[in-house]
Amino acid sequence: MTTRLEPDALLLVLGPRPGRDVGRWLGDGLRAAVVDGRLEAGTVLPSGRDAAAALGVSRGTVMAAVDVLVGEGLLVSRPRSGVVVASLPAPDRTARAVTRAAPGGAAAPRGVSVGTPDPALFPRAAWARAVRDGVRGLADAELGYPDPQGLPALREALAVHLRRARGARVTASDVVVVSGVAQGLALLARLLATGRVAPSPGTRGGPAPGEPVRVAVEDPSSRGALDLLHDAGLRTAGVPVDADGLRADLLPDDARAALVTPAHQFPLGVVLAPARRRALLAWAAAGDRLVLEDDYDAELRYDRRPVASVQALDPERVVLLGSVSKLLSPALRLGWVVAPPRVVGPLVEAKRRADLGTSVPEQAALAALLGSGAYQRHLRRARLVYLRRRRALLDALATALPGVRVGGVAAGLHLVVPVPGAAAEAAAVAGLRAAGVPAEPLGGTSSSLAGHGVVVGTARVREGDVPGVVQVLRTACLTPGEELVR
Repeated sequence: MTTRLEPDALLLVLGPRPGRDVGRWLGDGLRAAVVDGRLEAGTVLPSGRDAAAALGVSRGTVMAAVDVLVGEGLLVSRPRSGVVVASLPAPDRTARAVTRAAPGGAAAPRGVSVGTPDPALFPRAAWARAVRDGVRGLADAELGYPDPQGLPALREALAVHLRRARGARVTASDVVVVSGVAQGLALLARLLATGRVAPSPGTRGGPAPGEPVRVAVEDPSSRGALDLLHDAGLRTAGVPVDADGLRADLLPDDARAALVTPAHQFPLGVVLAPARRRALLAWAAAGDRLVLEDDYDAELRYDRRPVASVQALDPERVVLLGSVSKLLSPALRLGWVVAPPRVVGPLVEAKRRADLGTSVPEQAALAALLGSGAYQRHLRRARLVYLRRRRALLDALATALPGVRVGGVAAGLHLVVPVPGAAAEAAAVAGLRAAGVPAEPLGGTSSSLAGHGVVVGTARVREGDVPGVVQVLRTACLTPGEELVR
């Protein structure tokens, strides 16, 4: 049976009309209602004329908002049938079992990390159009073995995007397309380990012959990133992180490079302070050193424009790594490395030897997505959804655990909840994972952190799941133990 939304019911869905920015209010309200399920798949929306009369706006305002949502795949325009709500993938039911979960329950689904986005938000319709348009525009010569540096159209589109969105100083010749940040970091690690990166201009240095190359890393840090460095034969030196980010004054003199997450430190969620940025770059300039900037989720900042990349301050010494894994999907395996010329050449050769290059049709699709503006529209949509989910969880935690201070800025797909002691940490992680909520112990990301906490993935925690998540964390926080990490 077809459900038709009456014009007068629109205000119930959208809420009170604001005094200005009514177009944004209309678009954001409809988007949220579709994503949250308040407007069910197949629901027929009122005509543009009827909706405009009910809301007191122009028909053009209504049609502009509808066109954007049709482009995002949330609405479908059917001739003679009107505009209907699209059928979205069913939510992960394991994530809704939080209220029934208890420590020691069933194991969480494999492959879901704390930084994984909600797959239900993937812009399927926009991506399908981008694949069609991107492949249609490929020349015959581009359907042979790929250019190991990447498809020129994608490198140009990425350079434009990174200049605008991240303030990077980059041209297409500086970009190397890779299969995600993981591959980019693995290739760079091998270049560092084997000494195939040329010295920066006017500097000398490096490890003594026969000694393994040392790389400074944040402590705490991503365990996966550390594993990639170690697999390449590199030694790592942990440098503490505090409320202002990496303690740049403690960077070791014998390190050849530093791996950092300055825009949104993983896992603590802090931002590298301006003075620390300058100190980090001074350390790099003082020797034959590189800064590897992992820009993993910098565009997902909710309270202000994201802080610009460190690469913009010293493109000769900073290598910028990024991917679509946090915003679109880790299934795409598309990423980029922005590097100085002395690194680009060896990196392209390493990429060629690794896999001959990244899939051309997917590169063409991403170039089309960026060029059409669909990527930016999806980014705006994702920010709204993830901000709402994050706020709901933080508000509930503030009520249930008023003495617990969740650290970090309003950004990304995870947050850290301090708990008292290792036992509470283990119990909370087990309880959340059993319920399908990505979580990992803060102690597992650090070799020296004194306090304990739980790194919670927030992307898939819908508002209905919040009470169960909070109950698991509240139970852990009430467990007697050590002082909470502050």
